[in-house]
Amino acid sequence: MKLTNAAVISTTLIITFGILIVAPSFVRPYGDQKLKIMLSVNIIDSANVLVWCHDLAAYLRENGISATIFFAGKVAEMFPESVRSFSSSVDIGSETYDYVDLASLGDSSLQLEEVDKGKFVVDNAGNLSSKVFRAPFGSTDGNIYSLLRTSGIVADFSYDNHYNVRSNNQFIKHSCSAYEGYEHSADFFMSLPRTGQPTILNFNNTLPISNLVELVSQLKANDVEFVNASQLTGLSLTGRR
Repeated sequence: MKLTNAAVISTTLIITFGILIVAPSFVRPYGDQKLKIMLSVNIIDSANVLVWCHDLAAYLRENGISATIFFAGKVAEMFPESVRSFSSSVDIGSETYDYVDLASLGDSSLQLEEVDKGKFVVDNAGNLSSKVFRAPFGSTDGNIYSLLRTSGIVADFSYDNHYNVRSNNQFIKHSCSAYEGYEHSADFFMSLPRTGQPTILNFNNTLPISNLVELVSQLKANDVEFVNASQLTGLSLTGRR
């Protein structure tokens, strides 16, 4: 009996020890994972576009940071050199022509004109084939999937808790968390739980570029992984001609 008990105890200890060795491999994918951030920048204001985009493009290039830049069509039309200033590690997308609330238009033909013209003008300005979109003010309605499909757009980053990617002619929802960059500190982002879910950090060019640079530099120093929309989705979303 004593031998039997000893054998049971020994077996239990071996199993327990094995679990303790193997368990970290199940925990590690989230616990040790880098924070993955897509830096998303909306170019909506024409007042400072040339200098703002030049400075941002230079900063991203010099620091090896990937990002996704969304241009309002009318801004890209006025300043095509700003669209062309970004390196190949930066995805370029559109956000309608007039930077208008799509849902407020009501008429689907007007909505399509805004989406389609916005993409066409951005592509023409940058000599691109862009396939990524963000709706102004995050405002969409039930027409959005048809609008994007008709315009040849396959990735939609219009929302604060998910993004949509077209697969087999359907838009599939993928979870994420989106934040306005100027509202939070680097410490806030570094304290986020590592769930494997990507984080999207939004800025626009109405803010001083120094705000963006300061925050992104602090995050980079903490070993954050910056990705663009193509890297996040596994698709090629910006073709450069």
